[in-house]
Amino acid sequence: MKRKKRLDVLLLILAAPIGFTLYKHTDFKNFTFEKPYIDTLYLITFCALLFFALKKKDKEPEW
Repeated sequence: MKRKKRLDVLLLILAAPIGFTLYKHTDFKNFTFEKPYIDTLYLITFCALLFFALKKKDKEPEW
């Protein structure tokens, strides 16, 4: 039986405000950040949250 891919809702809820803040701090005309150091950290965190939220889950132990 194939296992369906599940989204981890908690991680997506955490990623939403980080992504919104990152969007607000980005100047798309010059491709720069408003606060480069903290926004780089936001970008890394946002990407990690999306990766773990969309990652295919391993088999859960059968009881």
